[in-house]
Amino acid sequence: MMLSIIIPVYNEQENLTKRLSFLCDEANKFPIEIIISNSPESIDESKMVCNNYGKVIHFDSDKKGRAAQMNFGASKSNGDILLFLHADVCLPKDFYVKILEAIKSGHKAGFFAYKFDKESFLLNVNSSFTKKDGMFTGGGDQCQFFTREIFEELNGFNEDYCIMEDFEMIDRVRKNKIPYTIVQSKAIVSSRKYEENSWLKVNLINGYVFLKYKLGASPTELRKTYKGLLRESV
Repeated sequence: MMLSIIIPVYNEQENLTKRLSFLCDEANKFPIEIIISNSPESIDESKMVCNNYGKVIHFDSDKKGRAAQMNFGASKSNGDILLFLHADVCLPKDFYVKILEAIKSGHKAGFFAYKFDKESFLLNVNSSFTKKDGMFTGGGDQCQFFTREIFEELNGFNEDYCIMEDFEMIDRVRKNKIPYTIVQSKAIVSSRKYEENSWLKVNLINGYVFLKYKLGASPTELRKTYKGLLRESV
């Protein structure tokens, strides 16, 4: 089965340089295509970086925002399975095998547990919650994947959401009782925002924004709140 890895980017040339060699090596072993969906507002050399890798297909998305870019990338893909990857997240070495096992066992969607790229007791507390299913699990850092059939049945990501689009998508998976799983091979996630802010601040902000999302706040309000409180581009 072909796996399409779709990476939405906005000025991510540095992270692409770090990620693409590994992904291309895996694409030489397994039926994998790598699709970069670049924001129309990007001003860096991401496209030039992609051109250095024969297995990478670069597209300029017609709309900005992760949800729109991921949907655009999906529309250009050929895979039976779609995996959505943030540019600053590193997949585990056995990701293809684990995804195939999940699909063959009857799951139609899933995501990965993760650990951080820096060792810390507090960060380990955060990552421990990604191993089990719960209200806070399933976000985009967990590398969501779907069969194409289910992704299209759900009409892709909700482009009204400029933030929390990943949680909104998993909420629909749960609501529709679509079988999904958490792959225990861990992705590696950047600790950058915790370093630029603090563990406590990031968790308080994430909790506050998540609560507002659950209470029905508009996507625009969520983005304004998050951007105003946390030093990170969204």
